Amino acid sequence: MRVHHLIEIRPVPVPEWTLHWPLCTCGWAGDIVRTHPLAQDQVDEHLATQPPDSAQPALFDL
Repeated sequence: MRVHHLIEIRPVPVPEWTLHWPLCTCGWAGDIVRTHPLAQDQVDEHLATQPPDSAQPALFDL
């Protein structure tokens, strides 16, 4: 089964600024951080740690 990773960085408003919370459709949730670039760094790390899709088509698919 292939897991799709659709990432959303949700804004979390707090008094005087907005925090950023990265979430993935696979169930992963990053830390809530102060800047969007820090949230994007977490997203990049999450995607880098995922194993590649190892499903390969059959050599002779009859």
